[in-house]
Amino acid sequence: MDVFSLDMRTLNFIMILFSCIYCIGLLLYQRPNDLHPNNLHPNNQHPKSLEPNRLIRGHLRANSQCSNNSVKGLKVFALALLAMGTGPLLISFRGFVSEWFSIVVANMLITFAFQMLLHGLCSFRESTFRYSYACMALIPIVFGLFVYFTYVEPSISARIVVSASYLAMVSFSSVKALLSGTRHDLPLAVKMMSGAYFLYGLFMLYRGYHTIVSASVTEFMSASLVHQLTFLFSIFLIVSISFCMLWMINARQLNAINELSFYDSLTKIRNRRALDLFVQDLNDRREKTPRTISLIMLDIDHFKCINDEYGHVVGDRVIQTVSAVLRNTLPSLGLMFRYGGDEVIIVLDDHDIKVTENLAERLRQKIEHAPYVDNLEVQPTCSFGVAQIHTNESWDSVVRRADKALYQAKKNGRNTVCVSTMAELKRVYA
Repeated sequence: MDVFSLDMRTLNFIMILFSCIYCIGLLLYQRPNDLHPNNLHPNNQHPKSLEPNRLIRGHLRANSQCSNNSVKGLKVFALALLAMGTGPLLISFRGFVSEWFSIVVANMLITFAFQMLLHGLCSFRESTFRYSYACMALIPIVFGLFVYFTYVEPSISARIVVSASYLAMVSFSSVKALLSGTRHDLPLAVKMMSGAYFLYGLFMLYRGYHTIVSASVTEFMSASLVHQLTFLFSIFLIVSISFCMLWMINARQLNAINELSFYDSLTKIRNRRALDLFVQDLNDRREKTPRTISLIMLDIDHFKCINDEYGHVVGDRVIQTVSAVLRNTLPSLGLMFRYGGDEVIIVLDDHDIKVTENLAERLRQKIEHAPYVDNLEVQPTCSFGVAQIHTNESWDSVVRRADKALYQAKKNGRNTVCVSTMAELKRVYA
């Protein structure tokens, strides 16, 4: 008799309760949000003339993430929690239903539940599915062993070793899938979920070892403390991974809101609001530490003519093409902002005027030789104005100088780079 004992039926009930609650919660979380733009009209009915078409609805889902249907693997994860609680429920009916349901089906439900959790995590974290497929391939073997140790050579201890070994393997595979995922998620939440799986895997290894070296188990519901702790560890795992899952989803939505607030949806670069916040931070940092900061201002040559002759759809494609070239060429110390229309401002930290001029020239050549935009018969080009922020110079002053340099580049025939000189700075302060 153990000095410390747990009531397994009570723990079993608590585990079932937590599984159902978290499953229902995650499935409801998967439902479309009432604040989604498609649902804002009174009575959720759109006037026929204003009803968003399928393309617009898809665009809203992909970019705003207001609808949680975009969360990959969440439904599989939620249903796995339900299966994880249904297995112990059938085990608790041992003696009231046949051994097929209370042993084989019950244990296979738990086996499938952990496999589904792993598969859902691979999808959620955008990790390789080879961990999931490897564990899935072993399920027929696990099923055969449960049948064998139930009907051919009945042994509770053997079934415990089979179950503990498989759950340990799936738990460690889940850790690998979580840590190797390519999706950018909150690191602390990823580590916490990985830690929960790792602890559970270690406990399952110890449980299997303890079962092998101890006396044979004759009655599962009155087994030793180690087997009682299995339910407690399973409850801990359910709560931990569900909490971490919701934590990561909320972090993703906050990132999506941040991107909608501070990034331009057409060009995927920072917008004017982000620039205003950056300027405030830049002024604070310049007061504490002097920095060599330069500016590039550019716009697309003859952009109004492109819009007028080829239409705004082609004009948007031109802006997207130029923005893509800038993103792919810009160094890591550079920040790019859409200033308005076809104008872009690039801020470069630790770049003097000569290095910045060379970068502007490289950008000009990259854009000049970029792939042609569909339905556009001419190659888009850009003009550049370059300026360096000098000591005690205001942001408005350097922007005005870069703008004048850009205007001079236009006067010089476009598709050129023009630099604001010290003489121009003196004229500003004259």
